[in-house]
Amino acid sequence: MSFSYRAAQLATPQFDTSNPHAVIALTGGSNRIAFAAEIAKDQNLPLFISGVNREAKPDEVAIAAGVDTAFFECCTTLGYKARTTYENGLEVAQWSTKSGYTRLIIVTSNYHMERALLELERAMPNVTLTGLAVASPAIKADAWWTDMRSAKRMGIEWVKWRIIKTRRLFQSG
Repeated sequence: MSFSYRAAQLATPQFDTSNPHAVIALTGGSNRIAFAAEIAKDQNLPLFISGVNREAKPDEVAIAAGVDTAFFECCTTLGYKARTTYENGLEVAQWSTKSGYTRLIIVTSNYHMERALLELERAMPNVTLTGLAVASPAIKADAWWTDMRSAKRMGIEWVKWRIIKTRRLFQSG
């Protein structure tokens, strides 16, 4: 099965969460935070947002995402350290260890999910991760070849994903 096919399929959420402890949103896509907040609120779970701009205040993030600011105040933690997907893994691992969480729902864009899960698994090998992908309105993962922006994003993502897969081969041996 091809990388782009899997990315396109991930945009159809299957909601088997296995009693999660928290929801994690990786910043970058316009609708990731809103989707993650909706799940967290519906499931009565804490929300951790990794990779938040260091200048952003919680109420600004909530308003930009179209999320209830009261929910942010009570149930959301913002992570300001991560700048890359690798750093997302480190930041989420630190937060989940400190919080004692071992079952996490990960929300990111469909084209980003496979690589994100690899990086998070590397940082947290004993944590159960369930990915819930959000279709990016700007990237056509299912028809990337029809749009230059989508083709570029999918190409870059595929290269990064292959590098991580290759790195894992050498680290496991």
